[in-house]
Amino acid sequence: MNYSAYWLLHILYALTKSGTVNTIDPKFMQIITVRPAYLREILLLNQAAIPHVNEVDQEFFHQQLEASLYFRAILLEGSVKAFLLGMSETASYQSLNFLWFQERYSKFIYVDRIVVDEQFHRGGLGRALYTDFEGLAKERGCPMACEVNIRPPNPISTKFHESFGFCEVGQQQTEGGAKRVSLMVKDMNDTIL
Repeated sequence: MNYSAYWLLHILYALTKSGTVNTIDPKFMQIITVRPAYLREILLLNQAAIPHVNEVDQEFFHQQLEASLYFRAILLEGSVKAFLLGMSETASYQSLNFLWFQERYSKFIYVDRIVVDEQFHRGGLGRALYTDFEGLAKERGCPMACEVNIRPPNPISTKFHESFGFCEVGQQQTEGGAKRVSLMVKDMNDTIL
């Protein structure tokens, strides 16, 4: 990155933190494949997003470096500000929500979790990761699947997913009824498989 781009990014970062700028120009986002060096930052982001995502430990993320289809993050000024963890339909994964899709769809890619640093909500980082992940769905010719909490409510995530073209295809309760999720799909071919 050249000197002027560095300072522009620094200014955009500072303005975003202050709430003055809502969207970060994608040319300043660096989407990277997650490496072990980033797992501590990813764990901290994940913990800050509970209860909208499930609590997991660093070993879970370490295992996903090899097991997941997609594990990418966005770096700003060298720090992880967002990440997306995705799986294919063939993953050996015991999430109730993943298993729901696996029972109903022969081919799909699944967003296990996406987390964006709260300071960057509505800054375009989630959309950038989803757009990148969507490219994989188009390549594979399959729908994207995910769930969004509706108890406890996560209206920001619901609105985001609807704006990105996801539609609800079911609901289920998890964690002994403590959570209820909307199971959502974005079809890449206008036909559900």
